[in-house]
Amino acid sequence: MANYEVKALSPQTWNDFETLFEKHKGVRGGCWCMYHRLSSSEFNKLSKDERRARHKDLTFRGEGHGLLVFEARVPVAWCHFGPAEAFVQYDRNRAYSSLSIAPELKPDWRIACIFVDKSHRKKGLSSFALHATMKMIRQKGGGIVEAFPLNVPEAKSLPYTGTIDMYKKEGFEEICPLGVRTVLMRRIVK
Repeated sequence: MANYEVKALSPQTWNDFETLFEKHKGVRGGCWCMYHRLSSSEFNKLSKDERRARHKDLTFRGEGHGLLVFEARVPVAWCHFGPAEAFVQYDRNRAYSSLSIAPELKPDWRIACIFVDKSHRKKGLSSFALHATMKMIRQKGGGIVEAFPLNVPEAKSLPYTGTIDMYKKEGFEEICPLGVRTVLMRRIVK
């Protein structure tokens, strides 16, 4: 695998994040990785430019979360993760909110999205970004990590969440389905 460098999203790496996302029109219809950070109604009220500005504001306030993967100083991949409470969309999900999660299994961290530049796909960068995320979580004290991959075996490309198998290889356990396609997975990082 190529020599990749990993950096946390911060005011210092915001321009790199912006470069990667601008190249792909904000990714997934101009999401700018804000969907899981907001309620559905709040997300839908914002334009693509407003989502970008909101993410920038969060980042410059120290509330931006995630990591960037670089190849030769060029951002080529992204993993959106952070403290569980930052990703409010999951708590608002009916299937998730109906679960009886024991207090000792409440999540400390969540992984929302993994994105790889289209010219760098099929090189194992999603798995690399996930592994780097787990290392970063460990460095930040570890804890319980939740992920929500989509179960779409017929997909021609990797889902923006990563695959169930990718998470299993990283030590996650499949907990339960959340609706038709989403699966809750969990790992304890020490």
